[in-house]
Amino acid sequence: MITQESFGTTQSGDNVQKFILSNKNGYSVHLISYGLSIQKIIYPDNQDIVLGFDSISEYENDNFYIGKIVGRNANRLSNATIVIDQKEVQLSKNETHKQLHGGHQGFDKKNWDCEIVNFEDKKVLIATYTSKDLEEGYPGELKVTVSFELTNKNTLEMSYTATTSKTTVVNLTRHDYFNLKDGGISDVKEHFIKINSNKFTVNDTENLPTGEIRDTKYTALHFNSGTTIAENIAKDPKSLAMGFDHNYIINNNNNNSTPLAATATDLKSKRQLEIYTTQPGLQFYTAAYLDKVKGKNETIYNGFHGFCFEGQHFPDATKHEHFESTILRPHQTYTQKLIYKFSAK
Repeated sequence: MITQESFGTTQSGDNVQKFILSNKNGYSVHLISYGLSIQKIIYPDNQDIVLGFDSISEYENDNFYIGKIVGRNANRLSNATIVIDQKEVQLSKNETHKQLHGGHQGFDKKNWDCEIVNFEDKKVLIATYTSKDLEEGYPGELKVTVSFELTNKNTLEMSYTATTSKTTVVNLTRHDYFNLKDGGISDVKEHFIKINSNKFTVNDTENLPTGEIRDTKYTALHFNSGTTIAENIAKDPKSLAMGFDHNYIINNNNNNSTPLAATATDLKSKRQLEIYTTQPGLQFYTAAYLDKVKGKNETIYNGFHGFCFEGQHFPDATKHEHFESTILRPHQTYTQKLIYKFSAK
């Protein structure tokens, strides 16, 4: 079932809509049209497991991408440039000399057109946005569609498609902050994390990939066999003082169309979240930069009060030929899928 209600008006006068997706098992997802922000994910025990805000003004003023879609390009781009057919294209800069998560007015700052569609015997939310040619510097008019379906198998299934009028770069992700314990009241360091990966892309001091791919084994980044966030930080507390903000290369030995990327569990409540993605990478981010952010119900979010699992192509991919391409050409269609699977054991 999907219901719709008003969530207020943006500073520019756009009406923001809220959609509540619910299933027969007691799970619900609250999503607003502004930034396609997932405001709440509520488990059957009535626990909300994501960080978010109560008002549209707070979403507009948010600089941490809390609960939002990210585009046209996730993560950081060195010198705020992309390389298309051996030519460097200058984009907008919003993190010193870099671009982060699509620029000043990326997809997270847009009020998307949303429609509830009856598809066979189910309801699906369809969201669309057309990004103009040279928006934030990106070439080509890009038409993007994102669909959301909450199934009775307790999965939130999200599909992305995009087409372009000129050769461009597309790398979409979501930036939901999860806290399976209490929705962001306290930190997530005791969450048990398992990431289906043996390798990561090495970053320089500016959080940009060097191009090197390294094994996680025998490092504090190894979550393949499962461990708590706190246990891995303790293995290298100096390097991980700001926690994790790393791109993992997802294992897909069985060539699954949408492989399991990661699992998180709150060991006390047994609430669990699984992430499946068609994208080759997963950014694991433990929200160290949150600092006295006022969220829902007057909750104050600080560092480590949430974590993100961002399915993505590798950062700055056009500068590294051995990274899977993020180039989209006019005759192609960008298609990706992301699934959140919820359970409580």
